Amino acid sequence: MASLAIPTLDSRLASDREALLARLLPIPHSPDSMDGIPYYDEEFAMAQSDAHRKNIYFLGGLLDRVAAVAGLRGVSDYPIWYWILEEDRQTPLYPDYALTANASIQALTAKDLLWVLEVVTTSKPAKMHKDTVRMRDYNAFHGVPEFVLLFPEPEDSRSVVWHQYDASTGAYQVVALPADRRYRSQAIPGLELEVLEPSAWTAGRKVRVYYQGKEFRDAQVEEQAREAAERQAQHAQQAREAAERQAQHAQQAREAAERQVEQLLARLKQAGIEP
Repeated sequence: MASLAIPTLDSRLASDREALLARLLPIPHSPDSMDGIPYYDEEFAMAQSDAHRKNIYFLGGLLDRVAAVAGLRGVSDYPIWYWILEEDRQTPLYPDYALTANASIQALTAKDLLWVLEVVTTSKPAKMHKDTVRMRDYNAFHGVPEFVLLFPEPEDSRSVVWHQYDASTGAYQVVALPADRRYRSQAIPGLELEVLEPSAWTAGRKVRVYYQGKEFRDAQVEEQAREAAERQAQHAQQAREAAERQAQHAQQAREAAERQVEQLLARLKQAGIEP
């Protein structure tokens, strides 16, 4: 599988990485860390776009269902402790969505994470840099196995950038889009994200989610599929009923023809004519 190496954080700090991460403590978060506007970036005083919101709610709901089946926990816009090098302290950050095997999420650290998703804000370059570069580097420093970027706007030609952590280099590799357009997670075996063809992109829909070969669909799509199945069953029933009516009419026509023949034979016999 083709990949592209991404530079790691300052190589001069690489030897200190383990020592710094050892200082990262799972401290329970204060109640005020849970307050605030969902998916609002206070650093840039920015709310989410409509496409951002739709993608998070769509994917988050599906990934929560995957997590329940896989024995994981999903967290979204939830405080997670990261060690921030430039501040030399641990600070809570709020990934758009993350999966963890830690059943207790009250004091998650980035070291607990298996898979992180950032839905990229593209309207402001500095915010896009934070989503695509700073958050990538923070997660690489903590050894998060997979870091995924999703560009939500349907008119944006970009879709998914899938990063795979290489422990031998301490850096992420960018995984090329597979021929079948399905990214397959190594950290969470069975999890797949299929990138739709660009002609099918809408605000909130650029990917499909699969787990262990089964597509997970949102309630709206499930309802549409159910209604389509009901319509198909109704059409099939109507076709069967029409065929039964047609067969009944044919039987009635045969019986009427037989009665006519019998009546004709009877009249011929009365007239002394033997057929």
